[in-house]
Amino acid sequence: MQKLVSTLVTTAILIAAVQSCRAQTLTVLVSVASVNFNLVRASATNGGNTAVNVTTSWVIGGQHRNLTVYCYFANAAAALSGGGVNIPSSAFSISTNGTAFRPLTISEPFGGANAGRRIIADIPITGTANRTDNVVFNIDLSTGTLPQLPAGTYTGTLSVRAQAI
Repeated sequence: MQKLVSTLVTTAILIAAVQSCRAQTLTVLVSVASVNFNLVRASATNGGNTAVNVTTSWVIGGQHRNLTVYCYFANAAAALSGGGVNIPSSAFSISTNGTAFRPLTISEPFGGANAGRRIIADIPITGTANRTDNVVFNIDLSTGTLPQLPAGTYTGTLSVRAQAI
């Protein structure tokens, strides 16, 4: 059995907003800089080597907001690439806090069309606080042309961004 190797690099995007002369901040930190996958050709189960803790912190005064945290790739067709071959975002799935795995196939406010998914959605927040969500990843190589994916190293960048509205 030939093994494929893949690396996913995560990034955190920090956002700060000022409204009505009262400073407000919203930050996202990820616990690891990269996740590695030991890919098995034609396998639907290729989990990452570690979970990622996504910690979102905010200072929003007494205002009530709804927090949503997104993860996304820049391009749905080429979430991970190597040697001229791509793994699409539809083959890349996330599980947040133990939920079922879901592929990154949604057009979100950030990232490429059909290349994202919400980690959490519309969580009411106020004041100063933080929350940490546990995210694990899987790559499904069992469909389309992916069972014939050549051996190699595939890399990509998954971005994480928070929004409080």
